Amino acid sequence: MVVFAMNKPRLLLVELHHLGDAVMSLPFVRGASEHYEVHILCRPVVAPVFQLLVKPPHIHEWEPPWAEGCEQGGRASLRGACGMGRQLREKKFDVAVCAWADARCGLLMAKTRVSRRVGFPMTHGNYYGADLPWRRKRRWLGHILEWTWNITHPQFPMLTNALHRDSAEQAHMRCWEQIAKTLNISCNTSVPWLKAPTLPGSISALTETPIPRENPILLIHPHARLPSKQWPLARWRELLRKLLISARYSILEIVPPGYEPLGIADNLLVNTPDVATLTATLDAADAVLCHDSFPAHLAAALGKPVITIFGSGEPDWFAPWNNRHRVVQQRVCPLHPCLDRCGMDSYLCLDQISVADVLQQLELLPRIP
Repeated sequence: MVVFAMNKPRLLLVELHHLGDAVMSLPFVRGASEHYEVHILCRPVVAPVFQLLVKPPHIHEWEPPWAEGCEQGGRASLRGACGMGRQLREKKFDVAVCAWADARCGLLMAKTRVSRRVGFPMTHGNYYGADLPWRRKRRWLGHILEWTWNITHPQFPMLTNALHRDSAEQAHMRCWEQIAKTLNISCNTSVPWLKAPTLPGSISALTETPIPRENPILLIHPHARLPSKQWPLARWRELLRKLLISARYSILEIVPPGYEPLGIADNLLVNTPDVATLTATLDAADAVLCHDSFPAHLAAALGKPVITIFGSGEPDWFAPWNNRHRVVQQRVCPLHPCLDRCGMDSYLCLDQISVADVLQQLELLPRIP
């Protein structure tokens, strides 16, 4: 008698935020892949993150109308969400999930006509930075959209499983754990979360000179995409000089596309033009020092100790996995967390972080033989 294997049910994961946010969803994707045929709806720039999984999911690339650089009005965003939802309808998903309190994503999932839709409504406790003036307006607009949909579609609510964060201070990854629990699956946080690509030659081939291996490799990433996350470059240079004098580490500086190196003599540099090269470089390091950024989350996903310099963000929400205790931060701004919209004359949160603060965290790193 021939026994045919049952096809797995299909799950759609909606992740339309940034690279670091995509990394934080990986434990859920890994766990869900054991039970579902996983499909990801994500921005094109984020797709390479999911492609690094040992079992890559099906990826559907889409640039939402509300993304940076193409931000459009509310009606255009709603039309875009509805259109993408209808486009995905033919895939006949069984479950759709999203970890963000975003009614636009809820609308998109509803338009796919998936029978089970799991997510977080735009309540005060679910919405990050809900008390900030510009966030408050967005939350109320989203709440109105959810209310209108649920009133006009009483038999087909926007979310069939409306979840609520256990605590307004919980880490974002806890939201994925709540979704997993609702689906009776588990997030897989065993490191590494993804497979680092094998590049031609050794990591030393990416630098101008070989990396000495008598000391552990400390990888530094001194640049940030947003000014509200950028620790002053003058302090990065001061820190780097002190580290080179101490000779405790072999220092490797990442130079991302479009940026210039710090310009310190005898410093080893590596260019990382894409996600694959960055991942391979991080995998070769013994420890990583960077801002609240994608490299921080990627390094944590590889199981590396990560020291993260936080500015406008909230580390309780977005610290790299298993590295909350290594965050460097000064809670001196009365408007913190402003979530990248500074209301002060200068970035107090970053200006008050000293070189000594960072060196203190480096001293607490476990000794690497």
